Order: sequence, then structure tokens, then C-alpha cells
Amino acid sequence: MSSTEPLSSFVKRSARRGFTLVELLVVIAIIGVLIALLLPAVQQAREAARRMQCSNNLKQLGLALHNYHDTYNYFPSRNMGTGAPLNTIGGQRTRLSGIMSMLPFIEQQALYNKLVRPGNIVPWNGAFANYALPALLCPSDAGGQTSPAHSTFGIYNYVFCGGDSLNGTAGGSESTPVSRPSRGMFGSYKWYNFRDITDGTSNTIAMSELVRPNSTSHIGMLAGSTGITTPSACKATYNYATRQYISGGWANDTSRGYRWGDGAEYFAGFNTILPPNSPSCFNGGGSHWTSGMYSAGSLHPGGVLTLMGDGSTHFVAETINAGNQSATPPSYNGAGYSPYGVWGAMGTKSSGEVYQQQ
Repeated sequence: MSSTEPLSSFVKRSARRGFTLVELLVVIAIIGVLIALLLPAVQQAREAARRMQCSNNLKQLGLALHNYHDTYNYFPSRNMGTGAPLNTIGGQRTRLSGIMSMLPFIEQQALYNKLVRPGNIVPWNGAFANYALPALLCPSDAGGQTSPAHSTFGIYNYVFCGGDSLNGTAGGSESTPVSRPSRGMFGSYKWYNFRDITDGTSNTIAMSELVRPNSTSHIGMLAGSTGITTPSACKATYNYATRQYISGGWANDTSRGYRWGDGAEYFAGFNTILPPNSPSCFNGGGSHWTSGMYSAGSLHPGGVLTLMGDGSTHFVAETINAGNQSATPPSYNGAGYSPYGVWGAMGTKSSGEVYQQQ
């Protein structure tokens, strides 16, 4: 500054103008709006990645099923044990799941040797403790019941398709193996092969997802009543707006999704009676061998992933045509078209329906 320049001029040139409070609040508001717009996109990207992983798990199970068939010339039974064709599971209980016999085909030979060997009785309540196999878990279902009653059991998210009937576990006990056919690809003490799937493997569901319950009103739970004989009656136990069972309309059993080695339909199966992400209902009391309407379900928005008999995976919308929901389920060994529309037809292996996948 020259000796002749006024001091006021220097002060004006040197002053630094800061943000006003209003400007600061506007900037914060803009950042908040941008975050609000970006967060759903981030969540959708994460769910897309989880769904892709879930689909990949199903594809690996599809490869395991086909490798199993190449080895034994039939697919595993959903429910097996003493009396099954495989000598390697002789002497076991009669409610071992199809997953148990698939262990060597999903890189779990060591676990198979530990749990299933001739003359060894699997300790039922502790056999699956601490065995949470990544191949059986969908990352979208990271929650679930954590109570001590179930925290030690092997958790899982994938189950076998029994078609559109109440297949159940024949015999109603763990001591006597009884064969029961199925309108789907998997039944109790029934080993089907490719020639039995006359509707075509690309048109028939082999496996799908279930949701582990995180409370006694959660969709993963099951309603139980002798009066539930049709899909519409089962739907009446559930509030679709809140996605929870109506108070008093469910059974206090959170076991489904927590025992991958159990072959009872309650644990290892689902049927294509109610559309995806519907409630599940079983007949009568809480016996785990009870037949019922066990629905496919997932935490993916809008539907579930399914594994077809040819090893491909498809996302099926929960709005899929499910036919007449007031119709009584057909007999497990009956013939004829499914009353449950496209969804029912996808679950049956030899009912002769013609449909086009969207």
C-alpha cells in the first residue's frame, strides 16, 4: 500500500466474505436431498448383488442334483433314511433330507462322512449344530430367529418342490420309512429320474427359497388349524398389508429354516399351492411330519428365485397366476391339470399342462 492510499480502500480489498447461515442451510439441504436420492439406488444395487449370489447358490444346487443323477440314475428323495436305495445311509433315521445325500456334490464330502455313515445314528438334536453351509444360505435373508431353541441348528434357505399337493411325510414317525409319491420332482421315499418328468425339466420347478422366521408372526412362520383345507383359508390367517400373521392365527413354532438335514416336508419341502411370498399352513397340531401348504418365500422384492429341473434359475413374481385359490389341493398321487394356474403347473412334473414362461 502506498503511503498516499486510504486505509479504507485496503480494508475493502482484503476482507474475506464467508457463508451466511441461510447459504449453509441450503447447501446442507441439497446434500441431504442427494443422499436421499442416492440411498435407494445403493440399496437396490446391494439387493441385486445379494439376489445374484442367491441365484448362483441355486445353480450350484442344480449342478449337484444333475451330478447326483449322473451317479445314481435318479434324483435324491426329499425324505429318506433306513430302507433307502443308498447303502451309505443305511441305519440312519428315516427323516434325512435330500440335502444330506447331496453333501458330496456340494464339496462337503468330509461333512457327509461325519454325519452319514453305515451303522451310525445321527444325533438328531445336535447333528446339524454349527453347520451353517454358505451354499444353503441366501444373503438376502440375513436375519431370522436367534433364540437359543434354534440358534444351534443348521440354517438354510432352499427347499425341494413337492408339486401342488399336500405331500407330507408318510408314516407320521421317525421309525418306519413309508414311500409316498409326489406330483412334483421330490417326495417321501421316492427317487424320480428324468423319464418321470414328462412335462419337461425346463418347465418343472426343482427347488425354491423359504424365509426363516424372526418372530411368531413373521411370514416364515406357519399357521396351524384343522380348518385350513384350502389356500384361501390359509390366506385368511395372514395380513398382507403388514406382512404378518393375524394375532392368534399362527402356531408358535419357528423351526422351519433351521434344520437342513431334516427331510420332513415341514422342513425340506414346499408346494405350488399358494403363490410365492404367501403364508404357510399345516394341518392340525405342530407335528413336524404333518403335511401342509408350505409356500415358497424370499426377502427379494416382488417374488422368489426358483431352480428348474434343467438347472436354470428364474425369478417368479408373487403376482403369478395361481388359479383357483378356493380349490382343495389334489391328491399327492392324483393325475390331471393343476387347479392353481401357472404356478401350480410349474410345480407338477407330469400333469400335461402347457404354459409359457414370461
